[in-house]
Amino acid sequence: MKHPWLKVVLMPVAVLVLYFVFPVDADRAPVGVLAGILLSVAALVTVVAIVAGEARGARSGMSGWHLVLVLEVVLVVFSFVYYLVADKDPDQFVGLVTRLDALYFATTTTATVGFGDVHAEGQFARGVVTAHMVFNIVFIAAVVNLAKERMTERRAALHHDRAERSNGDG
Repeated sequence: MKHPWLKVVLMPVAVLVLYFVFPVDADRAPVGVLAGILLSVAALVTVVAIVAGEARGARSGMSGWHLVLVLEVVLVVFSFVYYLVADKDPDQFVGLVTRLDALYFATTTTATVGFGDVHAEGQFARGVVTAHMVFNIVFIAAVVNLAKERMTERRAALHHDRAERSNGDG
């Protein structure tokens, strides 16, 4: 991509557009089924194009930007699942009616805030939320591991540079 900052803006916006406009059924599509499908396809094409561009120019390992993107996609996926579950069985969640409610709930769960205004009531919903919490633990462990690897790489590079300088001066 010609402007690297553009992907940092376009990708998260495309993912959110896809989440909010993807039609679930004809009665609930926020801008109509046809417009929802067209916007969904455009958002999906944007996501695929950026991911393909990243893959072509990939460096080894994941960057912080990749982790943020993964977190956003996971938030949107859990939000969509919460929304679908609540839509099919309103007794599964308390306080979850709209997609924004679902995104809010997924965000508070990920942030481990849990205000309690939206919560899982049914067994299936509690199972999905438990899976979300397990993902959070694994994700945090991955972030900590990535940070540890980066610090080890930097320390090794610094040690290597110092060794080269001391060998060159002798």
